[in-house]
Amino acid sequence: MLKFSMLSSGRGSNFEAIMQRIVSKELIAECISLITLPGSKSIDVANKHGIPVRLIEGDNLLSILQSENPDLVVMSGYMRKIPENVFEYFENRIINIHPSLLPAFGGKGCYGIHVHKKVLEAGVKITGVTVHFTNKDYDSGKIITQSSVPVLPGDTPEILASRVLQEEHNVYWQVLRDFSGVV
Repeated sequence: MLKFSMLSSGRGSNFEAIMQRIVSKELIAECISLITLPGSKSIDVANKHGIPVRLIEGDNLLSILQSENPDLVVMSGYMRKIPENVFEYFENRIINIHPSLLPAFGGKGCYGIHVHKKVLEAGVKITGVTVHFTNKDYDSGKIITQSSVPVLPGDTPEILASRVLQEEHNVYWQVLRDFSGVV
């Protein structure tokens, strides 16, 4: 069974979507911990599902992850740069989801609503989500899977963000399911 740690400092909607798939037994995996920052809304998700919460204080991320020793580190809405020593120790074991079809609309500063504003400004007709391995360079790791989402006339950044987030919830758990078959 895949054992993963969730690394999140956001609202936790992808975390909740994954946990719902575990509860429904569509995903056979175990979240062994939420690793987060104080005050994160994702803590509410962890508490709801009885998942231990580990708080990042200073530069203790590597020591937390080493003590947890997950098969996979699943990032979702984690808004801090990860130290290089974490990437070295957990090479090809850290994944993230991004709200565009990378490499388009990725990199430093391209997160959340900023991505959707850039998509609309560029006038593209299709955007989507990308699940990728994470490395030291923002949004440049090897792509695991992508799924497209149409950009519709009349879309605002908020409307587009909502539709892309729905697709994130559909895609991310499936990547974990695929990983659970190889662990």
